[in-house]
Amino acid sequence: MTVVCLPQGGCGAADGRDAAPVRLLRAAGVRVAAGSGSLRDVSNPVGRGDPLEAAYLLASCQGLTPEDAYAAVSTRARAAMGLPEVRVEAGFPADLLAVRGDGLPAALSLAYSRIVVHGGRVVARTSAVREYCDSAASGSGPGLPRQGRGPA
Repeated sequence: MTVVCLPQGGCGAADGRDAAPVRLLRAAGVRVAAGSGSLRDVSNPVGRGDPLEAAYLLASCQGLTPEDAYAAVSTRARAAMGLPEVRVEAGFPADLLAVRGDGLPAALSLAYSRIVVHGGRVVARTSAVREYCDSAASGSGPGLPRQGRGPA
């Protein structure tokens, strides 16, 4: 049996329940996959539909390792939907997620830039810009983040 949970919240449950009891389910031998389907609904009015956010919540709130949390939104989610396994090898579907970051924990915690490849084509690109400014510097403040390396 596989249970697919939404780590962002309780799917609009009237009794105000929080997220699924992932640790209890796993301790009982249940395979747990996760999704990010709370897209601005009654359960999560600011939901973003971001699987990396769902993995972050599993790791930070449910005590899963980053690797296990990511597997819940990737390989186990694919298996729960009946989709074929994906590997970076000839003959496997070209469905990939490339994330900028120094390892999986950093990719989950900092929501770095990413590219989604489906069927061998880039289908989504997310860019995250972080700039840290010297708080003691004079001036009008840091302004808005910029993508280019040219003058602000």
